[in-house]
Amino acid sequence: MPCSNTGVLRRRVEVRWRLSDLELSRLVSTQNKLLEKATRHVKPGGLVVYSTCSLEPEENAGVVNAFLSRHPEFELETLRQLLPFEDRVDGAFVAALRRKAS
Repeated sequence: MPCSNTGVLRRRVEVRWRLSDLELSRLVSTQNKLLEKATRHVKPGGLVVYSTCSLEPEENAGVVNAFLSRHPEFELETLRQLLPFEDRVDGAFVAALRRKAS
């Protein structure tokens, strides 16, 4: 998923200077569209995984929660946020969404 890359700032310091509120809004819009398109192809009982290398709530739980509010036929199965200062890895977010089986 295209994202702000804020989870990898320690390796990609240029992110600090290119990320703006406008860019973040554009990314969230793209993420919403891609998730919508991907989930059209998920069969009942099937799973889609949404993941970013971002620490930004707008790109992570924000996108997932907005999607779930529009699509009651899906449910959150798993959600995990990796934080560099806690997990000693690059920052990342992953959510598994399952289409309910009718």
